[in-house]
Amino acid sequence: MDRERDGPGGPGVLPVSVILWEKPGCCLCERAREILARLAAEYPLRVDRRDITTDADAFARYRYVIPVVEIEGGPRFEGKITELWLRRAIARILQHGR
Repeated sequence: MDRERDGPGGPGVLPVSVILWEKPGCCLCERAREILARLAAEYPLRVDRRDITTDADAFARYRYVIPVVEIEGGPRFEGKITELWLRRAIARILQHGR
């Protein structure tokens, strides 16, 4: 499967996979979605949103710490997510590789 794409980051840059664990009605989750949308305009991101209320295991694991942002090849962030943390993590992964 060819994962290359043209867009933020330039032609041929592989997108960074990001998983956002969230649930409906969560204001911190909404904030994390907005941050990821802004960053996706600047960086090659592939964001996969996952609703913890549809998966019993995910609900048990994340119900007290959402939102959770997992970045491919990098750290995991929980709770109150900041744009600065995500920006630094994504830039570091793109600069140094996965």
